[in-house]
Amino acid sequence: MKISFQKQLINPDLPCHMDGYADRISYEQHDDLEINSFLIESNEIILFHVLDIILIEKQFGEKVKSILSEKFSISKENIIIEATHTHSGPKVSTTFYPEITPSKDYLQLLLDMIVKNTEFCLNNKMEARAYYGTCEINGYYCNRNDKSLPFNNKGYILQFRNHSNCPLVSLINIACHPTVLAKDNLFISSDYIGELREEYFNLNQTPAIIINGECGDVSTRFTRQGDDFEETRRIGKGIARVLSEVKDFREISMDNLSISSFTLNIDKTIDPTVHLYEFNDIRFVTIPGEIVYNLGQLIRSQDGKPTFILAYANEYNGYAVDKEQYGKYFESSITNYPYGKADELIGGVLNLIKSKS
Repeated sequence: MKISFQKQLINPDLPCHMDGYADRISYEQHDDLEINSFLIESNEIILFHVLDIILIEKQFGEKVKSILSEKFSISKENIIIEATHTHSGPKVSTTFYPEITPSKDYLQLLLDMIVKNTEFCLNNKMEARAYYGTCEINGYYCNRNDKSLPFNNKGYILQFRNHSNCPLVSLINIACHPTVLAKDNLFISSDYIGELREEYFNLNQTPAIIINGECGDVSTRFTRQGDDFEETRRIGKGIARVLSEVKDFREISMDNLSISSFTLNIDKTIDPTVHLYEFNDIRFVTIPGEIVYNLGQLIRSQDGKPTFILAYANEYNGYAVDKEQYGKYFESSITNYPYGKADELIGGVLNLIKSKS
């Protein structure tokens, strides 16, 4: 197996409109926004681009994939474009407040950095082996609708090492909304995600790519001690320290990659697609938007095989809420999924998994 990794800054020109919450205009930047790109070459190539923005609009995701496919001869299904979901980034879509359009220059910057990183990753592959470890992350976040309800407190680490056993880069899958900062924050920021990445590197001398999972109903609402940058530091650094304490890694095989997908036709304009990336010992599942804990658990508990859930991937369809919770909480009001349709989408994922067993 070979891998490669590259990151770039994707800071906007200021002032700019912000995405998430009500419309705001930012005149200052607190911390850098990044695109973290990662390539895995097994029997096929899989390419990740993870951006510090709120979401991937479908039109933008499709445009990116078309350009990369044509320029580098990579199949579109082998490309994953994902957002970390910070609510303190520049406006990148018309999902919220459609009367305010994103900056074309900023979207072009994102596209240019994606192309640049793709070229670098294709030209700088190195031999690597994969190691998998987990931990529990307690006290920093919980179910945001009711702290007594369940949530995923696991951190999943996929660490890649060279043949001298030195770590090269880690993929980290957690499940918590990056909404520590208050709604009135006017600073561009990656929220706690950037602090987590920085502290993880300081502690391990290893870059980390943070992939958000089933955090549709998970946040720091009941656990945070403030809503400012001191708190993003406390939470980001605290989570990084917990992740860094993981020492019990086991080597896994990432051979025999197979890719499959399922599309749910809701109406003529809404047709969310999930992808399954199945390796020998691990799988990745992309979700085109936000997914709640109950549905995430259905995916993770199928057969005990390590699973990374990549939410906010390729397009955005709001919250995927299961029938049991539908209508009870806020998430049901911001979704393209009518009652029962999110369950059908995840049912499609489960059928894909079963077809591989």
